[in-house]
Amino acid sequence: MSSINEEIEILRFHQRLLLKLIHHPESKLDYLFVEKNFTEKEAEELIKTCDMLSKRFEIEKAEGYMNFRPLFSQLEKSLNPKTTIKECIEACLSQGMYVAFMKEMSKM
Repeated sequence: MSSINEEIEILRFHQRLLLKLIHHPESKLDYLFVEKNFTEKEAEELIKTCDMLSKRFEIEKAEGYMNFRPLFSQLEKSLNPKTTIKECIEACLSQGMYVAFMKEMSKM
């Protein structure tokens, strides 16, 4: 029975995202979550990871770091297998999320 409840929760999450997409069609990350059938928890984990790594990027950049390959590797390792790093970077950039960090990651 919990499987049905889980499916209902996923559908509710996707419904909220689709309603946001109607008003903001540029929300490519939200679209990616629906397209790749992310659960709300999976989406939150991805955003949390990107947020944490973006903050680390800003700190390292301010400290004069030039090599951000370890951050790229950490992002790649922590990504949900439902998506690729390229899809994630492109979706975040097009939605205007973590722009400086994602631009740097797109160079890798």
